Amino acid sequence: MPYDKRPDFLGRFLADQLAPGRPKVWRNAFLALLALIAILGLVIPNRHPHFGVDAYPFFWPIFGLVMGLILIFAVKKIIQPLIKRPEDHYGDL
Repeated sequence: MPYDKRPDFLGRFLADQLAPGRPKVWRNAFLALLALIAILGLVIPNRHPHFGVDAYPFFWPIFGLVMGLILIFAVKKIIQPLIKRPEDHYGDL
């Protein structure tokens, strides 16, 4: 069976890309894409701000970061204790 037709092709490909000593091409490409999106956000004007503060540059990325951190905190401190089970909840397996 050819290498690219095997069912675990994606897993092997990703493992090869993450091998030690391998250049971080995918990470650098992703960071370059994020930088391009941020620059485009500065160049392309926000034509229809709905509130006063959303007309400022980088408002929405900062807002998304803050809301994401609040969600992480809420899940960690409020929801996790509600769904947490003891370590031996299922007994000996």
